[in-house]
Amino acid sequence: MDNLLSGFCEMNELNLTKEDVAALAKGQSVENKSSTIKKVAHYYTSQGNLSSRGKQLAEDIFRIMVQDVEIKVREVLAESIKNSRNLPHDIVTQIISDTETVSVPFIKFYNDLAKEDLITILETQNISKQKAVASRHNLPEEFSHIISEKCVEEVVSTLISNETAQINEQTYNNIINKYKNSENIKEKLVYRAQLPAHIINKIMDSLSDELKKRLIMVHDLPENIASDLVEQVKEKTTLKISEDFSSDKQIDDLVRQLYKSDRLTPTLVVRSICMGDLKFFEYALVYLSNTPLLEVRKILFNSQADFVIRNLLRKAFIPKNMFPAVFSALNVIRETHFDCGKNAKDTFVHKVIERILSVGNPDEELSENDINYLISKIS
Repeated sequence: MDNLLSGFCEMNELNLTKEDVAALAKGQSVENKSSTIKKVAHYYTSQGNLSSRGKQLAEDIFRIMVQDVEIKVREVLAESIKNSRNLPHDIVTQIISDTETVSVPFIKFYNDLAKEDLITILETQNISKQKAVASRHNLPEEFSHIISEKCVEEVVSTLISNETAQINEQTYNNIINKYKNSENIKEKLVYRAQLPAHIINKIMDSLSDELKKRLIMVHDLPENIASDLVEQVKEKTTLKISEDFSSDKQIDDLVRQLYKSDRLTPTLVVRSICMGDLKFFEYALVYLSNTPLLEVRKILFNSQADFVIRNLLRKAFIPKNMFPAVFSALNVIRETHFDCGKNAKDTFVHKVIERILSVGNPDEELSENDINYLISKIS
């Protein structure tokens, strides 16, 4: 401490007194210590022409303070020097290993944390410290990737929300594959200002209608993707309306209105049968193929030849690559005697998807793109 006292004149630009420095070694109050720390830290961080002697003096004072028994003192120290540059590593190590209230703000803002220190923090089980790393400005790709592999969802969510964090394609893929059922992660991705087009393509079919709307508003999507998302939201909304209708007349009126306004699209029609909305599907075929309702029902459930059903679908201008989805849904209905009510909808859709994935008709072999497309229209 004598060396500190002898060098206090190095800091007289900010009126740091001998008493200020001496207070650090004595049983002074937390307030007095905190005040002195702030003066020293300000001197240390703001003087461009800091002498070697003054720099050493300040750092020696920091070394005393990182050992102080009062948490408040250590908190003030970490907060006061978090914007410093090139602090001695022993001081940095002491701070980042301290309790969260001391270490977290420092980890988040101290720019010169070494690679080894960041890795050590991410390998600990302390979520608050990991989140501090995930929040760092301009976090490099390397650490974003480590977070995606080693940290829990809460930390990954913080990373995605950090708009300055650099995230590469492999890291995005890791996150999507690891948290494919997490609505929280999907929401954070949608709200991220800059999201690569291939990531948008990868997640858009699994998003809720609300997130799809948000995706359209937030991101500058290619026209074909935006149009497809808008159409999907409209179709799902239409079928939700149809679910509330019980009588044939109500559904007939709805389908007729859609037909007259050119909104009775093939994807909407196929989606309806895959969702178990048989009445909507039947009336859609009536209007699109100009076939009486009783004839449509006879063809769908009494015909022994699949080609008759295919002819009906062709008359209704349903694309051939959607036939497997229709046949899968019809087969599930026949096997389970599905009543097309609101109960067991999820089970029905799941069975339809399973059936689509197992389609093996050589005349209608599905590519992976076809399968993904059909499932996106159902889910």
